[in-house]
Amino acid sequence: MKKIIVSICFAALCAAAPAAYADVARDDLIRTEAEVTALNAADATAASPLNYAEAQLRLSEARVAEEKSNEEEAIWRAAEASLQASIVQEMIKLRALERTVSEIETGIATLRRELNS
Repeated sequence: MKKIIVSICFAALCAAAPAAYADVARDDLIRTEAEVTALNAADATAASPLNYAEAQLRLSEARVAEEKSNEEEAIWRAAEASLQASIVQEMIKLRALERTVSEIETGIATLRRELNS
């Protein structure tokens, strides 16, 4: 009797596993879509156009894989898109910091000129 119950439980787990895996793929895809669409297109294109294009490409590949029920492929492509989106976000931050440094250096140069005159 115990073997039958264990077999039934195991069968139920095996049947539920693909559905759970599909939920993970769908969740990753939704999260990545939000991450990529949250990027300002103008800033992203200016800061890192190749990485931004790569993020969009990988996201579209993840969508196609998810539509074809290829959950593993969808998860991988969503992860790649997320990585590229993170790189773009950091490049946007870097450009902003570089502008700040440039403004500070200009201010210092102005102050030096005023001190020397």
